[in-house]
Amino acid sequence: MSRLVRRPRVDHAAVAARARSKPHTWLVVGEYRSGQSAEGIVRDIHTAGSRLGQVSEYRPAGAFQAVKRLTEYGCEVLVRYVVGDPR
Repeated sequence: MSRLVRRPRVDHAAVAARARSKPHTWLVVGEYRSGQSAEGIVRDIHTAGSRLGQVSEYRPAGAFQAVKRLTEYGCEVLVRYVVGDPR
């Protein structure tokens, strides 16, 4: 029986800082084994972690867009900084 490979924890502060330095550019947040996990991260980014009083590096709410996409091993989450976007 094969064992699941442990993935490194995501440094959300570093991802958010990198996204702020490259507005409107999609960046990889991380890869998650399940679509539900990825969807939870996408939701937390959209709401800036406002549910359950979570602290979030993606504040203010709406400053970042996030999407998930399927990969060979799960789902990848992408983020981009869009605050002040005239579009």
